[in-house]
Amino acid sequence: MTMFKLKRRSHRLWLLGAAATVLLTLLVASAAGNLAGSPFDAADGNLVLNDETQDWVNAPNRDIAIDLPTGQHDDSFGNGTKEDTPVPSVVDGSIPNNKSDLTRFYIANQKVGTDDFLYLAWERVQEPNGTTNMDFEFNQSETLSANGVTPVRTAGDVLIKYDLSQGGTNPTLGFHRWVTTGNPATVCEASNSLPCWDKVHGLTGNFEGAINTGPVTDPVPPDNPRTLSARTFGEAAINLTAAGILPGSGEGNPCGGFSGAYLKSRSSDSFTAAVKDFIAPIPVEIRNCGSIVIDKVTDPSGDPKSFDFTLTGGPSTLNQSFSLTDAATPHDSGAVLAGNGYSAAETVPAGWDLTTATCDDGSPVTNIDVSVNETVTCTFTNTKRGRILVDKVTDPSGDSTSFPFTLTGGPSTLNQSFGLTDAAAAHDSGAILPGSGYAAAETPQAGWDLTSSTCSDGSPVTNINVGAGETVTCTFNNKARGQINIHKDDDAGNALQGAVFTLFVDNPPLDGPAPHGATDTATANTCTTGANGNCSLTDIVPGQYWVVETTGVPGHNLAPDQNVTVGAGQTLPLTFVDPRKFNVIVLVCRQSDNSLYSSTVTVDGVDLNSLGTAVNESALCDLGGARFINKLTGNHPANVNIPTNELP
Repeated sequence: MTMFKLKRRSHRLWLLGAAATVLLTLLVASAAGNLAGSPFDAADGNLVLNDETQDWVNAPNRDIAIDLPTGQHDDSFGNGTKEDTPVPSVVDGSIPNNKSDLTRFYIANQKVGTDDFLYLAWERVQEPNGTTNMDFEFNQSETLSANGVTPVRTAGDVLIKYDLSQGGTNPTLGFHRWVTTGNPATVCEASNSLPCWDKVHGLTGNFEGAINTGPVTDPVPPDNPRTLSARTFGEAAINLTAAGILPGSGEGNPCGGFSGAYLKSRSSDSFTAAVKDFIAPIPVEIRNCGSIVIDKVTDPSGDPKSFDFTLTGGPSTLNQSFSLTDAATPHDSGAVLAGNGYSAAETVPAGWDLTTATCDDGSPVTNIDVSVNETVTCTFTNTKRGRILVDKVTDPSGDSTSFPFTLTGGPSTLNQSFGLTDAAAAHDSGAILPGSGYAAAETPQAGWDLTSSTCSDGSPVTNINVGAGETVTCTFNNKARGQINIHKDDDAGNALQGAVFTLFVDNPPLDGPAPHGATDTATANTCTTGANGNCSLTDIVPGQYWVVETTGVPGHNLAPDQNVTVGAGQTLPLTFVDPRKFNVIVLVCRQSDNSLYSSTVTVDGVDLNSLGTAVNESALCDLGGARFINKLTGNHPANVNIPTNELP
């Protein structure tokens, strides 16, 4: 697409090509007869493609300036303005027919390999008489001088002369630099004072040029196509790099460049002759440098870590060292000569990984290719490694038991084994690559139950997901099992052997205090008392239970069930007392014959039947000391007392 802009200050129309601010690098072979290294044909004196690949119809980065219409309002230089006049005098007035009345000029440029090429062209109303001279002035500054039209000249500005002596058709080109220091007698071309244009520099071997010796067609808009009569069009191509025009702009500045250009005419070979017609300046971008910007991005963002960098090589032979943080302003190389071979490198600190290093123009960071006027931004993205902490908590706290662990898998393919106690510091995995698939596992220990294993970020311990720079703490909680120590006595304090005790789970609804209920379930946890009356129920998961004497000792009653709550790691003592059993024998004998008499005796509310006659009645009824005699028939109250200290 082509843009048209009106330059209000001079009423000239200038046209900027679609890519006018970008120097184009083409890798094409130059046509036969072209300036060495350039594909542009500036030696055929026309504007169309013949046997070449580039001409003005498709000139790269083409800028166009259009003069005011010929006549009384055409601006020109007056009041004796000469080449060295620092601020030319701008006036209105037509240009005499025997002079070069300019109509338009073209500027184009491109970089081919390591060389910068400038292409110039001018057009005029008609062929003038005698000697003519066209000067293309290139300025660095965009600030207007006091005349409000031409820019302020600064040291290093360039004036390119396009001479056609005695109406010839073979142009001669040379250039001058604007100088502000030195001895005028030795540095100036014609002036006796500074500032001035310095002595001419030849362009032999570094340019080609031609004018049209017959009618040619100009296909470039606006007002196209147009037929140009003989000797009203001239062109040239210049190797700025080989000629030393670029680099070298300014006082020792290796990155030369111009931001504006204009065309003027002079009707004499003398450098001191007055200059007449001109076409007002247009903005151009003619440079041989770009820049490189290095930016730092961290994941997580905002990390204050400082990263060390180097930026080296390239045509400017850079050797820059600097540091960047995520929040820091990106590093700017400053102006560097266009070309490739620049290399940016980062020293990756421990605990970080360089995840991407890309340049916005597609260059690899190891061979950054900088085009003219291009700013290449290369971004280094670093991801901070994370870590996993494995912590051990026991109930009861402070237990010295060591638990074996493994920490495996994930992007870092961990394979770590370690042991932890409740009092030990959490195990640190060290810096690991972010990602999922890490797994922490504990080897079960006898007498302990793993009650929970959770990670601080919600990851399951079997698939821990570590974010960039994240520390994930995974805590394993273990609860110690308890024990019940049982002692069995009779009611006289004698240890009893052979009693069997069973542990029952006190299922809801909880029964307490005694006895256990139908909903309670027996466990396989049992023990049998020894000679000392002791046994232990071990490896009990903390909770509420019933301890039940499921098998008693002969001659003794079963002790009541006991309801207990076993805490983590707790050992509970329980004592069970079994009452001894006694037989109460009641006999009713007739004194007359010492025979058993059928009767009913009630003890503790229970009727006891007599033994009948199945035993030796006489022996039983004649027991001395075991008889209450002289009792008559009827009801006799009885009270039986069995002392607890009665010997077995």
